[in-house]
Amino acid sequence: MTNLTFDWNQLAQLAGGDPEFEQELLGLFVTDVEDSLLRLVAAVTALDTVTVEHLAHYIKGASANVGANALAEAAEQLEQQARQSNLAQAEPAVEALKVRAQEVKHAIEVRY
Repeated sequence: MTNLTFDWNQLAQLAGGDPEFEQELLGLFVTDVEDSLLRLVAAVTALDTVTVEHLAHYIKGASANVGANALAEAAEQLEQQARQSNLAQAEPAVEALKVRAQEVKHAIEVRY
């Protein structure tokens, strides 16, 4: 995976250079993002812009914190659509978010 997908230096800094703590953080992150994505898909289906905006913002922040830059960018796009109450055409943004989440998960699996 490219550095555009994951900034390993950001993660190392967050974990204080402790590889075991990195793995623990990433395990929690992946589980949390998977749960948030399920809830986000349901909210998009329901055209619940408030919940979509909140969950996309949450995923964006969590992703940026651990260095999952591409995932953070995809979440930001969906967050903007929700903020503009534009969920009728949100499916491509949701699919992009799912793809980026899988790329991040794969990058983590390859590294650890």
